[in-house]
Amino acid sequence: MLTTLNPSALKDCSVTPNDHVSTDLQTLTELIFAIAPEAALIQEKGVSVFYLTDRWLFAIAPHQHNLCLYYSADVDMTQFADRLSNTHLGDHCIIINDLDMVNLNVLVELLAVVKVDIQRKLIPSQALH
Repeated sequence: MLTTLNPSALKDCSVTPNDHVSTDLQTLTELIFAIAPEAALIQEKGVSVFYLTDRWLFAIAPHQHNLCLYYSADVDMTQFADRLSNTHLGDHCIIINDLDMVNLNVLVELLAVVKVDIQRKLIPSQALH
């Protein structure tokens, strides 16, 4: 169950996304599975949530004119802010109006950094010694 996403962010998820957003949603889902093929995809209240074991990794909330990509890791966004132009960066989220305008190499790099951060948190502390 996705627990850190504010429920008020889900109130507009019942809006049908336009065709462009639907295409972007499919492409972003494919990118996430390319980075984390072992992730489990679960639909929760119209949001696509990707899990590694019992920890959520990413969530994609489609809206009528954009996508919100939420991520669970504590990533230093300063290394991505200048390179992720044409997006709006928030606290553990990226708002994407048009995926065609986003540098996909940088986005894939961010997805990989998030996955690695979560995988490190999943390793029991005794295994690190």
